[in-house]
Amino acid sequence: METVATHKSEKEKTATQNRQFCTFWLSGRLFGVQILDVKEIHPEVAITPIFHAPRTVKGYVNIRGQVYLILDLRPMLGFESCEVDRKSCLVIFKTTVGESFGVMVDQIGDVVEISSDQIETGGIDSGGQDKMGTGMIQCVCKLPESLLVVLDARKFLGSIEIK
Repeated sequence: METVATHKSEKEKTATQNRQFCTFWLSGRLFGVQILDVKEIHPEVAITPIFHAPRTVKGYVNIRGQVYLILDLRPMLGFESCEVDRKSCLVIFKTTVGESFGVMVDQIGDVVEISSDQIETGGIDSGGQDKMGTGMIQCVCKLPESLLVVLDARKFLGSIEIK
């Protein structure tokens, strides 16, 4: 009977060490956010622009009567903005992350489960700044085919450029 209890606690321990991320592509690079922060993925990207808004604000969308501010992660991460195409999707976040917002991504990826030994935080200093200077990178995960850069969705709204 003790063996079953020990085996179960090892499984629980492994499950708590693993983290799940919703992945997406931006400018040919793989990024992700905590799956627990994501409310939904929406393929419709009919975005209404907001004139005179910062370039990091793409506009807003109305999804089932709820209005969401849509951010463009590309300039926030130092990439050039691009036009919406048929692969573009919206990642909408829960209100625990920030009030009614989402981000536009080039293409949605998979939900991946990462074990703690695949997670690297070496490029991030104690103040939360990463080498890109954005402060939005939580960690980097080594995957078999690529690297996954995990972003902190809670810092997206605070990164909006206001000029």
